[in-house]
Amino acid sequence: MMKNLLLTLFIVLALGFQQCKKDQENFAYCTGCPVSAWDGYYNGSGAYFAPEPSDNADGIEVKVTIVNTYDSTLKITVDVPGYITENFTTSKKDENHYINIWSDERSLDLGLSNKGNEYRLTGTVKKNRYNKIDEVWEVDRYVSFETYKN
Repeated sequence: MMKNLLLTLFIVLALGFQQCKKDQENFAYCTGCPVSAWDGYYNGSGAYFAPEPSDNADGIEVKVTIVNTYDSTLKITVDVPGYITENFTTSKKDENHYINIWSDERSLDLGLSNKGNEYRLTGTVKKNRYNKIDEVWEVDRYVSFETYKN
């Protein structure tokens, strides 16, 4: 009897976790989505990576705001309280599911996915520093994240 109860409990839990996985899998890259689909407030979590491994952190709060200001110009703010806050501006006139903004000092990579009217934004924001010895820009610290539109 106890064995059957444990087996049933295991099956119910396994199916529950499988359903959670399916919800994540149903998100698809938002190819063909208009620029207005990017507009909004996103909240989620991420992982912070620093030069000193002891400074790394997982499960940190991440907020992303994207505002479509004028003529497909997007103002993007990535706020990771206590770690990194960066503002970016870019023109978005295509319907690709990604945005890449690069400079020597910082970069932003974003990918938009949707499942019906639900939107997920994944990305990485990086801060770079100049290595005077090798005379190159290199990644100093970064946050990888997954957020969902409010």
